[in-house]
Amino acid sequence: MRSLFVILLLVISFTAVGQRSLFFSEMDSLKIGYRSGGAQLDSIDASFIGNYNLRPGGGYGNLHERHLAGNTFVSPAGFSYLTTQQKVTPKFTGLPYLGFRYAFGSSMTQDLDLEYHQFFRPQTHIHFRYNRKTSNGFLRNSDYKLNDLNLKFFHAKNRYSTHLEAYYGAHEMTQNGGISTDSLLRDFEIEFTPVQRENARSRIRKLDVQWDNYMRFIGDSIIGSGFKTRHQYSIVGREYTEQLTDLTIVDTFFVDTNGTTRDQYQTARFSNGAGVYFNSPAFQIDATLNHSYWRNQNLGINRDTNEVFLHSNLWTALGERLDLHNEFYFNLLGATGELKNYTQMNFQMLKNLSVKGKLNFENLYPTPYQRFHTANYYQWSIDNLKMQQKLQVAGSIQLGETQFVEANVVWTSVNNGRYFINNQWRQDTLALVSIGAFQLKGGLKLGQWSFYPSATLRFNSANFNYQPVFSTLNRIAFTTKLFKAQKLGVSLGVDLGYESGYQYMAYNGVLDILQPVQSVNKTTDLLQLNAFFAASIEEFRFFVKAENLSSLFQDPTTKIDPDYPIMPFLIRLGITWDFFN
Repeated sequence: MRSLFVILLLVISFTAVGQRSLFFSEMDSLKIGYRSGGAQLDSIDASFIGNYNLRPGGGYGNLHERHLAGNTFVSPAGFSYLTTQQKVTPKFTGLPYLGFRYAFGSSMTQDLDLEYHQFFRPQTHIHFRYNRKTSNGFLRNSDYKLNDLNLKFFHAKNRYSTHLEAYYGAHEMTQNGGISTDSLLRDFEIEFTPVQRENARSRIRKLDVQWDNYMRFIGDSIIGSGFKTRHQYSIVGREYTEQLTDLTIVDTFFVDTNGTTRDQYQTARFSNGAGVYFNSPAFQIDATLNHSYWRNQNLGINRDTNEVFLHSNLWTALGERLDLHNEFYFNLLGATGELKNYTQMNFQMLKNLSVKGKLNFENLYPTPYQRFHTANYYQWSIDNLKMQQKLQVAGSIQLGETQFVEANVVWTSVNNGRYFINNQWRQDTLALVSIGAFQLKGGLKLGQWSFYPSATLRFNSANFNYQPVFSTLNRIAFTTKLFKAQKLGVSLGVDLGYESGYQYMAYNGVLDILQPVQSVNKTTDLLQLNAFFAASIEEFRFFVKAENLSSLFQDPTTKIDPDYPIMPFLIRLGITWDFFN
């Protein structure tokens, strides 16, 4: 069976690689020893469950301030809290593959990650991922449900090829506004600490469907050109509900003076385009002229706009080791002058030495949400629209695979940035913002011992000091196999980390954004200590992890936000299971 799997994998891989440039999709190869998440036994927890904090939704597994240079670029409106989408990375596989990962822990915290890949034939394959996170929360009124579904379908036959991708996100979380006092944190469990809002909730829905079609008129499947159509529909909406029991915490009401709040908006966009493409083993380019119509609905008020834009993709391979991909967007009508350009490079210099790079640029008007919005506590309308410029440079170099050394850097600058400051959108407060980070990490194995050190040094302009200057997280693990048959593998180890103090941002749950704030208070130096145990039998793996042991000897009133303290001790258990055929 394994020999058949290898033969099928090789045949399909070479065929699918030939199609990769046409579909513009990066694909990994799924080998026999692959396990869910692509992680070894001593890292299965780190590749899956993330590190939660007490902001709503568990902080989505990370702190915005720890990844400021990256999050600042992808955030569509100021500092949107929800920026990440869990999507599937297509994998070559000779047999249908199902990867299952599940973890549960304190406060009914649950994490589920499901992946499915199947090649029906070399030219037809499907890839699916479902990611779900739920919890009752650690503070009062802090439960959440986060769901991400992503489907990718590829098909090619004769002179026609198509690529369909669909993403759906459903997120629900309570908005407690943070704690109202920290006087109880030293003497009682965190669940006894009162919060600012007892019955506020938010609900987010996101849908994005993209469909590309290629019809070849000249040439063959290797070298040819023809007609391309491009279609996309997306919609994003948010609803915030609350019934205030204390009306004094709000200065102004714009809709309901009794404190009954239902703030709601959604923006839908539909675009269609057509153009031409040229495809060869080493080069492809396509260009389409597109019409787009978007409509924003906010508490019964509708606004819409028609736009016309150019879109193109370019992919080239210089030999077998270097490939470049560039995506370009330019608006001709409706938002005239808007520009986006994303460039990626992958260079396999040597067998075990790879270099990757990104150069991204955006020159965009404010989103419809930033332009006009009416809510119970806030309202705004911006008539004088000014563009915001973002530039990002990122790169990495890695030597080795299982044992490796990797250095990566990311730098983002924002000019004319629009931020929510003092309850209003401001584009005249911070001129040029510059944020960056340099990280050095590695993996070293000495017999049965494994070491995974990492250190990050961050830098920024003086007007935007919202990130720790230095942080480090280091894993030490011991892995071995038990009993004579050597079927049972076990691994145990610890994480040791440190993070320097920094100026934090404030989370605004009513609007679901992070606000830059100037305050003498800031997060103090933080320590991190975790311990884990993992075991495996063939495709089945199990782990248990004790997280935030450091909270047992750190001051519990330490804040990561003006209203949110550090995460308490947490135990999680999980399994991963891989199914072939």
